[in-house]
Amino acid sequence: MKKLQNISKKMKNLRTIFLSIITIVVLLTTSCEDLTDINTSPNQLNASDINIKYVLTSTLSGSETSYIRNHVYGGGYGISEAMQYLQRDYIDYAAPNTFGWTPVNFNSANPSLINSQYMVDHAKGEILEGNQKFYTATGQIMRSFYYGFMTSLWGDMPYSEAMKAQEGNFAPVYDTQKAIFVGILADLKSANDLLATVTTVDGAASADIMYGGDVLKWRKFANSLRLRYLMRLSEKLTDVSNVKEDFSAIAGNPTMYPIFTSSTDNASIPYPGTDGPTSWYGGPLNWNNRSEYYRRKPCATFVSTLVTNGDPRLTTFIRPVDSQLKVSSTATGYEKLSDGQIILNVSPAQVGATAINTARYVGLPPAMGIPDLYNLSGLTNFNALKALNSSIYVDAAANPNVSYLGDIYSQDKNALVKAVFMSYAELSFILAEGRQKGWITTPDAVDLYKQGITASLRQYAIADGSKTVYNPVTFALEAFNESSFLAAQAGKYTSAADDAAKLNVLMTQKWLSTFMTPEFWFDWRRTGLPNLGQYLISANNGTKIPVRYIYGTDESILNSKNYPAGVATLEPAKDDQWSKMWLLKGTNKPW
Repeated sequence: MKKLQNISKKMKNLRTIFLSIITIVVLLTTSCEDLTDINTSPNQLNASDINIKYVLTSTLSGSETSYIRNHVYGGGYGISEAMQYLQRDYIDYAAPNTFGWTPVNFNSANPSLINSQYMVDHAKGEILEGNQKFYTATGQIMRSFYYGFMTSLWGDMPYSEAMKAQEGNFAPVYDTQKAIFVGILADLKSANDLLATVTTVDGAASADIMYGGDVLKWRKFANSLRLRYLMRLSEKLTDVSNVKEDFSAIAGNPTMYPIFTSSTDNASIPYPGTDGPTSWYGGPLNWNNRSEYYRRKPCATFVSTLVTNGDPRLTTFIRPVDSQLKVSSTATGYEKLSDGQIILNVSPAQVGATAINTARYVGLPPAMGIPDLYNLSGLTNFNALKALNSSIYVDAAANPNVSYLGDIYSQDKNALVKAVFMSYAELSFILAEGRQKGWITTPDAVDLYKQGITASLRQYAIADGSKTVYNPVTFALEAFNESSFLAAQAGKYTSAADDAAKLNVLMTQKWLSTFMTPEFWFDWRRTGLPNLGQYLISANNGTKIPVRYIYGTDESILNSKNYPAGVATLEPAKDDQWSKMWLLKGTNKPW
């Protein structure tokens, strides 16, 4: 708690500091927006006056918005809905739920990229050699993280000429996606090699809100990130050299290439929760009206998978319904059970031909026409509910017959809710897939697969023996038996008929473990697994799920010279969410 309070104070101070340097850093942006409108203030700081450690803090703290808030939960451009983690109702639900995606500008992700570049450019101004190397390398790592993320979102984009506005280049060329990945992989290797020569870093512990200046943890992040991107290139082995070889070299030499070894290595940042900008977006400090939290409901696909697996993460991620449906020919209305659960008795006539869900954990089915009406929500009597439980939410976006997200996601801060850039769980699944492909020879794929599940359980503090397992027959919560659960999941993997079936099992667990991040979308596009398209009800392109972001309108206007080149390499050459970028062309994936 003390650490979070210290982070909060630093972030408050940093917001004041960065108001005075924003004009400088905006000049570095890849997008040309607003560049012609910038006026220079005589009161602005010069670049030489800015302490680079504060730029590192801003890079990391700003990533909560650049990576999570804008693309996962909050603004959210539809990735969480596409991956059937969430669905929306009440207002503005059609576009994210049914994939009516619109253009997205680069600036939705690039503020932290800008600061990362600033660190690389200005680290040489540090007096101590260790500091120079540290800030150069951490800048390279975060810059590579964001370029890898952004090119995976859009496809071709400015890279080699990006962030050169101060040199007069307001229309950077679009580099190929292949060239960008080759470049970021080289930068990540360079960062690891550079950090390997660093023994001490002065002053970074207080500025580095992710790793406290721990050089080894930064090296682990760099090399784990390399494995993520090498696996992302797994369908492009004929186009990019040494993908398998580099993967094997990293995984096989922890001395030269240290990688994550536990969840304590996770690249993640907590939310201090002192005000809106430093709080989890679902918390009350971000919204006067709590409907913004309640209208983002868990998706039925995600909920049912957790329930079917007897997965203890269900009760951390998801809340039971406020009102559980029960079909009865005799009882009517609401009743409260001894365990506190409220039951709404409905007659067969009230149900009619409507499909309903009478479980205690109920998600919204994906891409529904009118999700507000799901599970007989029209029968709700809020006055009767409040009489039985005064804490039940009855305002806009309320549907007591459908689950809401877990309580941890309704708070301004919670120890289990962080901006996660990469986790040990994700790395374990990457290694498991690499083992299945034959890129590495040890350990066994099933052991790495179990390691990934275990790491995810640890990430969410799921304790062996805790009453966290929902029984869908009795509706009771039962004690979690970790060894039995892991054995059951391992059995699904080892008993799978072939490698394709094994990969489906592996990808399903990876999907569950990367909840509240955008990362699984990239794995799903690459593999087509699990087959999420089969669950869509009224999506606007049949069973297809989007495979890219549409370039922002700023690009077609302000970089009209080079924007067409980015579109031309798509298949088909049309700037929409359905055209395939280089990563997917010729793969027949995901559809």
